[in-house]
Amino acid sequence: MSDVVGLGRSDARDTWFVLERHQVLLAIAGSIVCGDWLVRAGSTWVELVLGMVMLVGALRVLRGLTIAEFTQLTVQFFIRSRWQFVANSRTGDLIEIKAGGTANFRGYELVHRGRLDLSGGDLTNAQRLADLMNGLAVGAPLSHVSMHVRARGSYARTFLTLPRDVTVCEGWTPSAELIEHVVSEAVDSSRLVYERWSYLRVSDGVRRIVRIVDFQGANQERALLERLQDTSLDIDIALHTQVVGSSKAQRLSARAVHRVGSDAQVARAAGFRRSAQATKVAERLSQREELVAAGQALLRCGVYITLHCANLGELRDVSSELARRALASGLRLDTGVGRQWRWLCFSLPGGPGW
Repeated sequence: MSDVVGLGRSDARDTWFVLERHQVLLAIAGSIVCGDWLVRAGSTWVELVLGMVMLVGALRVLRGLTIAEFTQLTVQFFIRSRWQFVANSRTGDLIEIKAGGTANFRGYELVHRGRLDLSGGDLTNAQRLADLMNGLAVGAPLSHVSMHVRARGSYARTFLTLPRDVTVCEGWTPSAELIEHVVSEAVDSSRLVYERWSYLRVSDGVRRIVRIVDFQGANQERALLERLQDTSLDIDIALHTQVVGSSKAQRLSARAVHRVGSDAQVARAAGFRRSAQATKVAERLSQREELVAAGQALLRCGVYITLHCANLGELRDVSSELARRALASGLRLDTGVGRQWRWLCFSLPGGPGW
């Protein structure tokens, strides 16, 4: 959806100028409480402390999180159970995965025919998938599609999951091995997972799930994930897309353009200059609105990378190598501290956590 002005950082969070909604609410509430403490006789220090806590909670401290978000994340991590289950089953060609939710889908594998980039087959497959997404947007209000690349040294396999009532496009074949190769467990079984602050421990080693949150530094002349896939590391790359229905997509895209335009008008009225980045964001949103109005699908995308290691020492080395490759590719990663179980649910085939 961003062929003209390029990809950028994630816009999943609504912002007003550079502040998110909860930051604005905390700042306003904190200012009111502190102001009331200053002007009202008989105010206590408790009121001042409460107001200051609200103001401080709106500040960003770690990986784009505010103090309030980080505090909430920490509390949730320590009050929930460390032990979780991932269960799967298969009935015919229909697969079901339970992990923080339930996902039902059919699995397919890409039929590789030599070097696709030399034959043009990769462009053909991409166009077929794009047509499939456009068809899904006309149908159900929300549809979930995920693609999984399992890289193991010198070889890689590519899998696709589709809703149960969707017909796969040409170039893919039904796969009975998706669970074994992507979920790393046998059919009709369950796996016990122990969550730690920055990784997951399973019976055969440790896992870490990271997410790509910023694409704005990526080289537009190369495939986004090329350097991450061209590696000897044992990683799984999962691209999840939630296809938004056409009527809702038009409302969302128009609302986003209106919000950014209103912010720009208020900023100019207040005497502030519009930055180059804000201008590029506005161009990207306008382009997206035009494409959606022309019948293109609006996709909510998430890219997750799972690292498979035998121990923590190996995990540290692999994480460092992945970070270097991401930096060289112009991608910014989020390691998901305190959210490893949640991100595992997001990254599994079918997206049971979505």
